[in-house]
Amino acid sequence: MPMYSEEDIDEVRSRNDIVDVVSSYIQLKRKGSNYFGLCPFHSEKSPSFCVNQAKQMYYCFGCHKGGNVFTFLMDYNQSSFPEAVEELADKCGYNLPKQELTVEQKKRQTKKTRLSYLYKDAANYYYSKLHSNVGEVGMHYFRDVRCLDKETMRDFALGFADGKWDSAYRFLRDKGYDDELLKDSGLVVFDEKKGPRDYFINRVMFPIVNERGEPVGLGGRVLDNSKPKYLNSRENELFLKRKTIYGYNIARRTRRDMYILCEGYMDVIALHGAGFDNAIAALGTAFTKDHALKLKNSGKKIYICFDSDTAGVDAALRAIGMLRLLDVDCKVITMGQYKDPDEFIKAEGSEAFEDRIKNAENSFIFAIDKRREDFDKDDPEENNRFFRNMAGRIALLKTDIERENYIVVLSERYGVKSDSLRELIRDVSKNEREMSIVRDELYKGFSEDDLRDNSSNAKEDIRGPGKRIDTKKKSDEGLRETEGILLTWLFEEPRLYPVISKYVSADDFQEGIYREIASDMFKAYDSGGEFDPAQIMCNFEDNEAHNAIAKMLHTKIEGIETDRDKEVLLRETLIKLKNESLKSVDKSQPEAGKKIRLIKEEIRKLQTEDLL
Repeated sequence: MPMYSEEDIDEVRSRNDIVDVVSSYIQLKRKGSNYFGLCPFHSEKSPSFCVNQAKQMYYCFGCHKGGNVFTFLMDYNQSSFPEAVEELADKCGYNLPKQELTVEQKKRQTKKTRLSYLYKDAANYYYSKLHSNVGEVGMHYFRDVRCLDKETMRDFALGFADGKWDSAYRFLRDKGYDDELLKDSGLVVFDEKKGPRDYFINRVMFPIVNERGEPVGLGGRVLDNSKPKYLNSRENELFLKRKTIYGYNIARRTRRDMYILCEGYMDVIALHGAGFDNAIAALGTAFTKDHALKLKNSGKKIYICFDSDTAGVDAALRAIGMLRLLDVDCKVITMGQYKDPDEFIKAEGSEAFEDRIKNAENSFIFAIDKRREDFDKDDPEENNRFFRNMAGRIALLKTDIERENYIVVLSERYGVKSDSLRELIRDVSKNEREMSIVRDELYKGFSEDDLRDNSSNAKEDIRGPGKRIDTKKKSDEGLRETEGILLTWLFEEPRLYPVISKYVSADDFQEGIYREIASDMFKAYDSGGEFDPAQIMCNFEDNEAHNAIAKMLHTKIEGIETDRDKEVLLRETLIKLKNESLKSVDKSQPEAGKKIRLIKEEIRKLQTEDLL
């Protein structure tokens, strides 16, 4: 991956407003001078993710992640810094200079980068095969069996793997990829006796792409009745099924206010071909918390449209449980007599599917109805068990209003008096064994991490739920906090620089990131310029450094009501910093005595002179 000059990096950063970039991934709402949304990096119920347009930075007051526009893409897409630069350059139309990789740069390429190039080449290879004479059988399947047009096949870069044992292997070897990487990619299988062979043979191919439309893996489907019907390339550093949503790169551009969540490739492709550009899929039925979080942060409603067979219904119930657990608004589109949305579209057409969307079922009621099928309606005891189970589910709802709404609807739906249902709910909610059974049913197969609440406990106000500094306790705070206070203050009020620089320099800060920030800040102010934290972040490759800078510059200094308060706090902060400098003097050095006297003299001045 090429490295770019500071000028190019700064130009790309300045052309991409962080609010515009972040809002293309998560929903943001303006509060005062900042924008807030649900953090994409941890689970939360109240927005604590703050984007500051003036600083061109973001910071989460819950999980403490922060940075500039490059950091956001690196964290969100799990990409490298050069990849983030290239993506934003494409976004703003800036032409980065073409650079040939040196031998040393090639050696430094990460495995993820090499895999990314490999999958791109493999996807192009299978695409060309589909459009060759060899791919006619695959073209027949897509065109005549699945009724896909050329545009849809192109949009999803569909391909074909021929019947030869090693054609893809030989192509990729000729491209320069070694056997170790090919094995890790999952596209080639190595047998000690038979040697290397292609993993995908005689299958139609589906590139699995990330949100930027870049292949991160491949899937293949057989053209006969052999098993397994579908195969995916193996998981690795680049491809994680639990985080990958098929079709999301296209669906993100939809103008509809919801996503249609399907099971597989063909459901998504068929719906897109029929005009439903908001269709997406978890890979198979494995819908995870990572998927749910990503969809929650999109701000859109979710309409579940899984297959109507037993496996599809079970998967839908699990997805409902996961989405409701994270307070995501979801409904269920039912297919009636048809197995899946692809089959429905072919039989009934787009208008009929639009009607299905309009009449989508409430997910909570859908789950209750499906549970009803497990009990014999003609058996009084079975009926009693069902109603107690339903009462337990209602009891687990989070608010009185929500519970009351469902009591009214479900009592009418199942022919019971609402007062009787309320009484049953009170009874069941006191029975821990019954409630435990209901919880186990709702969250069957969920891991401990799925059920863990990762949301922030910080209190929120109009400025965001940030950490507050209580000036009454500042004397007990550590050096790191003191340095952070001073740098925050300097950033917020540059007019104080002549006062502060009279007593401290960057050398008064301890070694590490705060000293580097202080050095850059002092140089900027000395030259009469401005300190740009978003630009400074580009000097640090470590995301932890970005988090620290963002946290520092989003700290709120409280307890200052008058100029007198400000002078007292500033004096005490500077004295504390100078005292720390005094402690750090190496007394074995020849100039130590002189340095100590100088620091003590500065402390005495701080104690007596007016600062403001």
